[in-house]
Amino acid sequence: SLKDNILLGKTENPEDINIALKKSGFSQRLKTLDNGLDTLYSKEFDKNGVELSGGESQKLAIARACYKDAPIIILDEPTASLDAVAEYEIYAGFEKLVENKTAIIISHRLSSTHFCDRIIVINNGTVFEDGTHQSLMAKESGIYKKMFTTQAAHYFSDPTTVAVVD
Repeated sequence: SLKDNILLGKTENPEDINIALKKSGFSQRLKTLDNGLDTLYSKEFDKNGVELSGGESQKLAIARACYKDAPIIILDEPTASLDAVAEYEIYAGFEKLVENKTAIIISHRLSSTHFCDRIIVINNGTVFEDGTHQSLMAKESGIYKKMFTTQAAHYFSDPTTVAVVD
C-alpha cells in the first residue's frame, strides 16, 4: 500500500504521515484515491492498484524521506520527473521540507542550487568548485557559471541573474 511505502517498517503516526504528504506535495493526489493510503501501489500487485506518474512517485519518495525524520536527507535528482510548477512548489517549500536536517541534493538541474548553503561541483570524480551560488557565479571561467548560464538561458533574458519569488 501507499502507507506501507511511506512507513517502511516504522510505527504509524497518522499526523506525521499527513505532514510528510503535505511537505512532499502528494496530499492532493491522495485525495483522489478511493482507498487513500490503503491504495495498493501498482497494478502489478492488484488490479485495483494505482499506477503513479514519475513525478507522483518522486513525491511519494520525498514523503517517505520526510516521514523517516532522519537528521540527514539525501535527494538524488528529486525533481527530475516533475513539471516546472511542481518543481517550483517543492523548492519553494524546501526549507520546511528539510528543517533541522542536513540535506544533500544531487542534481544536474541547477535551478535547485541558488538557495543552497554550499554547492560542490564534481567533474569526473574530482571536486572542481565549492562555494555559494553567488561566489561560484562570480568566477568568470568557472564550470558552475558556465553550466548555470547555459541552463538559465532558456528561462531568463539575463542568465547571470536569477529572480527568486518568495
